[in-house]
Amino acid sequence: MPGFLNRKLMSFFHLGPGDVVNLSFLYFATFIMRAAAFAGVAVMQHVMYPDPKDAFWKGLLFAVYPLAEIGTVGYFGALCDRIGRKRILVLAHLITAAAVFLFIPSVGPPTPQDLRPYLAAVFFAMFGIGAAAKVASTLAMVNDHANVENRAQLMAFFDLVTFGGLVGGFGAGFLALHFNVPEAFVLAAGGVGVTLSVVMVQMLVRDTAFTPEPQRRTLDLLRTVLGNRDIRRLLPVYVPVVALYGYVLSFTDHLIGTGGSTSISQLLIIVLSLGLPLGLSLAVSGRWSDRARLRRPFMALGLASFGGLAILFAAASRPGGSDLDQLVSRWPLIAVLAAGAGTFPPAALAYLGDIVEREVSGTTFGIYSIIFGSGLIIGPILGGALTEALGSLAFAVIALSFIGIAATGVAFIREPSKGPPPGASKPLTPPEPR
Repeated sequence: MPGFLNRKLMSFFHLGPGDVVNLSFLYFATFIMRAAAFAGVAVMQHVMYPDPKDAFWKGLLFAVYPLAEIGTVGYFGALCDRIGRKRILVLAHLITAAAVFLFIPSVGPPTPQDLRPYLAAVFFAMFGIGAAAKVASTLAMVNDHANVENRAQLMAFFDLVTFGGLVGGFGAGFLALHFNVPEAFVLAAGGVGVTLSVVMVQMLVRDTAFTPEPQRRTLDLLRTVLGNRDIRRLLPVYVPVVALYGYVLSFTDHLIGTGGSTSISQLLIIVLSLGLPLGLSLAVSGRWSDRARLRRPFMALGLASFGGLAILFAAASRPGGSDLDQLVSRWPLIAVLAAGAGTFPPAALAYLGDIVEREVSGTTFGIYSIIFGSGLIIGPILGGALTEALGSLAFAVIALSFIGIAATGVAFIREPSKGPPPGASKPLTPPEPR
């Protein structure tokens, strides 16, 4: 990276020497991994239990992924604190690459039709294990680079590459299926993409300046984190939001329709009116949150905007998918609400970084991933049951209920102190020699 640009970015984001380059490689590898992996998830969503009558079983199958994440992420988070971050990061990308490749035999011959869901469940479990290691290690590395002047901004970039990878992966997967590209080919392309990200994190991303504590036991680290009252108070905020996210992931095709009659131009308008304002808001609101040293107002605004989007999409819901004409006609309102929704993720993740001690940050973000995984289980299973019972009204009931619970939770959390938490990294501190 040219020296002038590097110095400007260091000054703008209050980073130390080498941090800009390292974070750039970490973010880019994360984007490639997410995009490639979620292209594979789009295929699995399309192939497994496509009949709306099987919505409950589809939700149950997709719940295997977060269940595996919950079961392993505490261990991986603690390992990040005990042995360092990078080894766990590389392992995460390797496991995810293997899972995407192994999805191929679960969608076609030679696997018998009746056995395919069970085989897919095994590989979804691998996918969840990879996600556990990925979230814990990546967020811990980002937080190692962060300080009180840039935490929400750095978390916003993590959200941007994650969201961008999700949208890009799902979009590419659905477009490929729309044009009748074979499922196995899409999965193979996704596997190659994740493999490329493995090479990137191994060769280009350096470990952060963090002193591991191998003598500390996993249970001791988990007990320290769970003893933090502020983290416990986040449960009713995070779980409902992630449950809604899990429902949308599992039932995207039911919400907007992805069949052969779907207009690509209409889908493009809806995706752009959601994606562009949301992405811009993530970056801008993160900086505002850091400058104001406030998190709760941004979280509250984001939840209110999520509620507005839920009402819009629920009003357009039909038994066969959404009324795309109605959504397209309201794209300016969708764009405004999407911009408001973008204020929630960076403030929520920065809040967690504000209240955690750096020595247990890997374990803390592992706990965050447990919360994330719990929501991804609740959303698809509850969503599947309600979709069978209520049809197109299910999204409105789920979205408004979850957002109401989360908004109530925000009212009961405290605003973090304006100074850095104990053990937090300081601005403009050069990495320790390793």
